[in-house]
Amino acid sequence: MVGNLTNRYVLGAKPRIKVLPVDENGSIFVPSEIRLSIKEPTGDITTFSGAELFTASGGWLYTLYTPLTKGWYQYETWVKDGNGLEDTATNGFEVYGEVYYDI
Repeated sequence: MVGNLTNRYVLGAKPRIKVLPVDENGSIFVPSEIRLSIKEPTGDITTFSGAELFTASGGWLYTLYTPLTKGWYQYETWVKDGNGLEDTATNGFEVYGEVYYDI
């Protein structure tokens, strides 16, 4: 049986980290400001903002990130709309070194 592996990547992979700016009605909007900060297992933090993020056709934004070490990566997204309202979300993923492992 395979467990939930949606937030796990093999070292060397390049996960696409998404930012989905939605308002209180669930509609996607174009943020006036945006930031994505990734905390590595070492404690170092890398931040992307504005033009450093790519825009997908569905309206969400993303970056392709290359983790350099195994461990847990946590990331926070922050967006601001044209009315000054702000929203944040936190998520994470694990990077492991084995392609085959016991579950």
